[in-house]
Amino acid sequence: MTEFSSNDISNLPTSLDMPTKLLPIVIIGAGGIVSDAHLPAYKKAGFKVLGIYDPIKEKAENCQKNFGIEKIYSSEEEALMEQDVVFDIAVPPQVLLNVVKKLPNNSICQLQKPMGNSMEDAAEIKKIIKEKNIIACVNLQLKFSPMMIALREAINKGMIGDITELEISLSVKTPWHLWPFLESLDNVEVPLHSIHYIDWIRSVLGNPKSVHCNSVKHPTVPKLADARSSIILNYEKEVRCCLSINHTHDIDKHGTKHSHAYARVEGLEGAAYIKFGLLLNYPNGEPEEIEISTNGVEWTKVNNVGTWFPDAFVGTMSSLQRFAAGEDKVLLHSVDNAYETMAVVYACLDSNKNPGTIVNY
Repeated sequence: MTEFSSNDISNLPTSLDMPTKLLPIVIIGAGGIVSDAHLPAYKKAGFKVLGIYDPIKEKAENCQKNFGIEKIYSSEEEALMEQDVVFDIAVPPQVLLNVVKKLPNNSICQLQKPMGNSMEDAAEIKKIIKEKNIIACVNLQLKFSPMMIALREAINKGMIGDITELEISLSVKTPWHLWPFLESLDNVEVPLHSIHYIDWIRSVLGNPKSVHCNSVKHPTVPKLADARSSIILNYEKEVRCCLSINHTHDIDKHGTKHSHAYARVEGLEGAAYIKFGLLLNYPNGEPEEIEISTNGVEWTKVNNVGTWFPDAFVGTMSSLQRFAAGEDKVLLHSVDNAYETMAVVYACLDSNKNPGTIVNY
């Protein structure tokens, strides 16, 4: 058994290598996720954003002003004429397929999650990407956050051992009004938020065999199809994996004392606790943390954990560009990988339609 010290834990890596050559980026979509995460990440990493398009020109102009973007395009078609760039497609799921159909052959692109508005969309997107020989990933970025990079390294080193527990719990106030397009969707919480956890869990435990899911509405956000979820992922091994997700904890009435957002992983050799600080008072957030305990070493914080937003967005774009240049052999957020995450998401949505086993009183 390998022996570890607190220094081994505190100095776990929290970032990935940058590409040797940075390709400029063309963004389609200028919504909140672009201004709050994509653009700050690219500025931090030194990526050049060549141009941006949004059907609401004012949004694109605000991004241009705040981040020094060179061009604003008049249409998607004009933007997609650029060559030797990475296309960053940050549009709502219900229009993603239509944009993918317009992508040029042999291009490089990052698609916003989820991968369309249905499994049929996801299958068609996957087919088009292959037919057009496009190098593409999906922006499922939690596994690229500094905390999760550190955890992945800890798992690979044997600090955790065989995993027996994985739990995610949220009780937060999410400002759903920042994304008005959500009001038109049939399902919200799982395909737009918990999809990140499901994708990350798959990267740790692999694909589950079955799921149980219940997503429910809340009176304070009546226009949303749902805003809270309880999810169990079943594995054919001695693992308990569950998610308890509440986006409607009223901190205005109750304060923040018992608001929380965490992931907990336990194994036969060690355990990890991750605080999702970003989700507490989003988008301002609180400091994020990951602590690890392993045999003979008490709980120790990892240094330099940054934040999920925008740091994870540096990782997704860097990984894509390194893969496209042949510097990395594996694309962790490939379209094929994302398709399997979508399969779990839609299994959850199917489960949600089933009321469960009826109790006979």
